[in-house]
Amino acid sequence: METAGHNLEEYRSVHLIGVGGIGMSGIAEYLAGKGVTVSGSDIRQSITTRRLERLGVKVILGHAEENIPEGCELVIYTSALDEENAELKRARAMGTKLIKRAEALGNIVNKQFLIAVSGTHGKTTTTAMIAKVLIDADVDPTVFVGGALDFFEGGSSKIGNGDVAVVEADEYDRSFLRLSPDILVITNIDSDHLDIYRDMNDIIDNFKMFIAKRKKSAKVIACGDDKDVLTAIKEIKDKVTYGFDKGNNFAITDMSFDGSKSDYTIDGNMVSLKVPGAHNVLNSAACYLTARELKLSMNTINESLRDFRGVHRRLELKYENGLLIYDDYAHHPAEVKASLDAMKRLRHDGRIITVFQPHLFTRTRDFYKEFAEAFRETDILFLAKIYPAREKEIEGVSSRLILNEYFKMGKNGIYIEKNDELLDTLEDMTREGDIVVFQGAGDITGVCEKFVARMNNKRATSVPL
Repeated sequence: METAGHNLEEYRSVHLIGVGGIGMSGIAEYLAGKGVTVSGSDIRQSITTRRLERLGVKVILGHAEENIPEGCELVIYTSALDEENAELKRARAMGTKLIKRAEALGNIVNKQFLIAVSGTHGKTTTTAMIAKVLIDADVDPTVFVGGALDFFEGGSSKIGNGDVAVVEADEYDRSFLRLSPDILVITNIDSDHLDIYRDMNDIIDNFKMFIAKRKKSAKVIACGDDKDVLTAIKEIKDKVTYGFDKGNNFAITDMSFDGSKSDYTIDGNMVSLKVPGAHNVLNSAACYLTARELKLSMNTINESLRDFRGVHRRLELKYENGLLIYDDYAHHPAEVKASLDAMKRLRHDGRIITVFQPHLFTRTRDFYKEFAEAFRETDILFLAKIYPAREKEIEGVSSRLILNEYFKMGKNGIYIEKNDELLDTLEDMTREGDIVVFQGAGDITGVCEKFVARMNNKRATSVPL
């Protein structure tokens, strides 16, 4: 039975399959905070699962029929789950109510004044910015975001006492079609998730469907620099566009960078940020216009954005002593390029060294040439083995596809499958003044942590780079 039927917090016992995922963990945390008995399963322990355990969620490692507790009234599962999953099959056999994470999210937030942030790139940071501004303005929103936030003590969700909800609207598996927003933000539309969508036209059509699901009199705030966004919103009357192009309703001007800081003007108002890159200027512009639509104080908006420190793994500075080490979630060519463009703007005397772990065989197959081009600003490229996530291996598809294209550009790169060997080689090659960026949506963050530990150990023993 694939329907919930009433408010999720009315269930006494809920089990989540894939509870360690950032989106699923937010639902688990919300339900636990509402007094529901929550359990969940995942294939491995993580910072996220340990956090959930501290909040009272029973987390079980591995997937098995017996993981579903006796008396469980509802099972929520992630879209990335294999249909042959033992717990999923058991729940169906038992007649337990089942819903996907997207439906659970819609069930929670659609009844509130909903701000939904969509887009192929930038939606996590934009959602986080909006959430912070609303919190600082004492709106006390309910929030669901696809990243860990320091101002949520490392969590990805918040139960608010106000009547406003802010959510990241994910297009994967058409999840955003479960939402009905009052303010709908579109940061950009790019080709991605081609294991779900037929082509770019299919992606744009689904964004149109999402827009059509907005509530009556809803406002659409969209980046007018993106031609595909303009196609999607062409027939929408109540819309506001922003971007660098002067033809937008709100044009960004006077942009300047100073290290990791940036300043710009929009709507006659100067905005200052502590996060780097033109992409974050665009993200904050969407936040600014959302807050403006809510008639929040300009002083509150400016002060909140000025104090925004970023999202975990979104160009997160992890080490600064002789060299800079960043951990970055970028896993699409456009995201890679945006991050490396931001790194190029930093004042430094050394090289940019990128350690990239491709995410998904299909994405590598579809975009390996675009990835190679995105790494053009990198002086040395390290490629790790593909992180398969939900996919099975595709014959002939490996990180070497990207590397071979990179070589054609006359660039310097290396593919190393074993992480320890990669770290040894990287440590030997880095020198003072370098910027090292670890990129990818898989477990490359753990490799970054190990490299930071090595650098800290060197620092402690006073061994120069």
